[in-house]
Amino acid sequence: MLDQLINSLKSEVGGQIMSQTNLPEGHLDQIFSVLGNATTREVTGHMLGGNLSDVMNLFSDKPNNSGADQLQSKISSGAISDLSSKLGLSPEVAQKIASVALPGIISLITRKNNTTPDDDPSPLHELFGSTGGTGFLADEAKNILGKFLNK
Repeated sequence: MLDQLINSLKSEVGGQIMSQTNLPEGHLDQIFSVLGNATTREVTGHMLGGNLSDVMNLFSDKPNNSGADQLQSKISSGAISDLSSKLGLSPEVAQKIASVALPGIISLITRKNNTTPDDDPSPLHELFGSTGGTGFLADEAKNILGKFLNK
């Protein structure tokens, strides 16, 4: 589901990213894959950490609380770091990409989340909680528990 949102954003801002960075057109798929993965990693980490209210706040039309600001900052820094390390982009180019794409990602997720009442996290669970099989959150919980038990 998040992939669909990311693909729609790619068609909306991909040209702007290409013109600001002078990267070859073929890099868009990789760029948006990295951005989606960084967003998913940070949001699910926050959800697993019991901070669903901060996630709900970030993806709402309400002003961000400090936890939502922190999550947004983590998404941005994680995306910039991943764009640099995984795609070999300079920090400056990665920053340009993040500054164009991440507000769009947050906006699209917010629109999806706003389809239900403010206290209903089901759109977020749909976007971040089920990536096939038992779901991303369940898989992450198993990984954490497995690491703990193997010590």
